Amino acid sequence: MGSVVSFQEQKRLKDWEVEKKLLHTLSMEDMVYASEKYLIPACGSFQFRHSFLEEICMDVAIEAFITAAKRGLSVARTGKDKAINDDDEAQIRQRAHELEMFMSDWIQEEHIDHRKIANGADAYVRHWWQVGFATGKNRVQLRI
Repeated sequence: MGSVVSFQEQKRLKDWEVEKKLLHTLSMEDMVYASEKYLIPACGSFQFRHSFLEEICMDVAIEAFITAAKRGLSVARTGKDKAINDDDEAQIRQRAHELEMFMSDWIQEEHIDHRKIANGADAYVRHWWQVGFATGKNRVQLRI
């Protein structure tokens, strides 16, 4: 009798290699610039730079970037040209909402504009989604 072989471990290792290569395309300067552009204006007088909140925002950026880059790789390989489908939009909204809630809870200022935080979080996540998607597509196109 033959034995059943699972390729889950190999798939996981391959996914890690892909993620590692994608992360090499990110720079700390780009992440700081995006947070300064989208998030710091929404924070009011809160000291955002070098805070725990900045680290959380960068984690969200990395998650959005990697997810979108994998989606870009998939889209480029299959030839479909639609950048954001309904599932992607739901993921973007969920990540933006989580970031907004975390920022609102962490800052805890009386006069903070929650609408500004929501808009900043949404723009931040969408920015990293677009950067990741473009990076994924470009990686496939450069191989051809």
